[in-house]
Amino acid sequence: MVNLIWSGLAMIVLLSGCGWGGTPTRHNDITPLTSMQISAVSPTIAPLTSTKLSVKGNYSGLFTRDITDLATWSSDTPAIADFLTAGSPSRVTARASGTAILTAKVVTATGTVTATFSLTISSATIDTLTISPAAPTIAKGLSTQFTASGLFSDGTTQDLTFDAVWSSSAPTVASVSNDPASKGLAQALTAGTTTIAATFDGVSGTTLMTVTVPVLQSISFDPADPSLLSLSTTTLKATGHYSDGTTADITSQATWTSSRTDFATVAANGAVKTLAPGTTAISASLDGISGTTNLKVTGGILNSIALAITPNPTGSRLVLGTDARLTATGTFTNNVTRDITGAVDWSTTDAGIATVTVQGGNLALLKALAATPSITVTAESGTVSATITVNITAPSLLSLAIAPTSLTAITGISDRLTATATFSDGSTQDVTLNSTWTSDNTAAASVNNSDLGKGKVTGVAAGTALVTAALGDKSATAQVVVVARTVQRLTIFSQNQAVVSSTVASGKQVAFNLIATLNDGSTKDVTEDAVWKIDNTKIAILADSLNQPGQVVAVDGGQTTLTATLGGLSTSITVVVP
Repeated sequence: MVNLIWSGLAMIVLLSGCGWGGTPTRHNDITPLTSMQISAVSPTIAPLTSTKLSVKGNYSGLFTRDITDLATWSSDTPAIADFLTAGSPSRVTARASGTAILTAKVVTATGTVTATFSLTISSATIDTLTISPAAPTIAKGLSTQFTASGLFSDGTTQDLTFDAVWSSSAPTVASVSNDPASKGLAQALTAGTTTIAATFDGVSGTTLMTVTVPVLQSISFDPADPSLLSLSTTTLKATGHYSDGTTADITSQATWTSSRTDFATVAANGAVKTLAPGTTAISASLDGISGTTNLKVTGGILNSIALAITPNPTGSRLVLGTDARLTATGTFTNNVTRDITGAVDWSTTDAGIATVTVQGGNLALLKALAATPSITVTAESGTVSATITVNITAPSLLSLAIAPTSLTAITGISDRLTATATFSDGSTQDVTLNSTWTSDNTAAASVNNSDLGKGKVTGVAAGTALVTAALGDKSATAQVVVVARTVQRLTIFSQNQAVVSSTVASGKQVAFNLIATLNDGSTKDVTEDAVWKIDNTKIAILADSLNQPGQVVAVDGGQTTLTATLGGLSTSITVVVP
């Protein structure tokens, strides 16, 4: 019994240098190397040609492995055959007819082991040389390996890839290597044709190589493997990687598909709309090449939708020719509510009377085109929908007013002006979005005149400007005095409290504000002026950087950093999603 135990232990020690399949997993210093065997493709080669030798070691009869790289090589007759190739010590070159005895030597901890091989050098001469592949077509940026085969006077053939001298008739179209480590390897450089030649002992073989324009090889996505809430939207960018190393935006060219359209759909331009929690594979294909990214949809399932108009017209009335902002708020099965304006489908009972346009992000505008006592606006997603009824009237415009009528602005910081119209029926309506805004001194103060930015005044330099809002034949002005101040510090607030960390439930939308402390000690809300960024959009996203600055939506469990930057200053907080 004791002998059996010791035998087993000895076998474990002997095998410790190799895998159970007999393949060594590391250098062997335990089981002795007892013998070696040299092999070659052929024991006979022609003069001026070469061949690589390999050597296999036998370790005490327990296992064998290739030890070519461990061997030191020598020839007993270097004038007939010798090892001449730097970087490939086992390659032997035939120098003259005859026979040479080649020796491989390996020094181990237990001694030196040698093996010999008899190599015969014939007197055959080359008759023809053939190159393969024949007439290949390769895209720019790719490579192809050519091989050369020689037919000799004694009827034998031999691989001459290493021994031939390679050339390209048009090296700007394709180059071919004569480096010992990559002989015959051609690189396609630019579209065109070239003749690839291999020459050995005065005999040449040629083939035509055609280089085409770069071909698409792979597709990547930005963002890659995103996480999104149900009933949200994003646009994926597809980048094509070509054979010449260049890249191109192929978003609009690719064909897009979703493996689970019950979880998310994707449009022709990469626009993704999520529907329900789950994971789907989003694919983009072009020219026979496909790429795939996994989209994880989190959050609950939509239960209900609530609609609102901003600014809210009295009695849901809207004056002909004006716009109002529509907002859809969704309530989900995980008891959270958030803005889903950009993710629902909008419609009206008569597109000739009123239309809804979604202008990116969470901005939807109701445009009044004709008067009517009642028109219904519907927002729906799947089987869930909500409606709101609007009365479109056609009174005449009596006057226009701006509030405030005077404003002290700070350089680099914005403020809001609003325009209110009074109509012949006694009604009033916020027409900020419908007015045309101008400044008479843009060197002092500029005013935004596009989308939700309308009426946004920004101080440029100390001075005074008159800002005008015009609607129809009416106009109103406000005086803006710009003073120079510098921002000393930025602080992120949530619910009127300065925060360094905020915990937000998955699916919930939270508004953060950025407060600037100025050099005179005063403070100013600069939420709309800052650039907001979230480090990990798989954890949380910005609701709508353009139309809802500072508003964050939690997506999936983890934590990320929310950063607000204004000028050269930045501040950050940690957002934790349980």
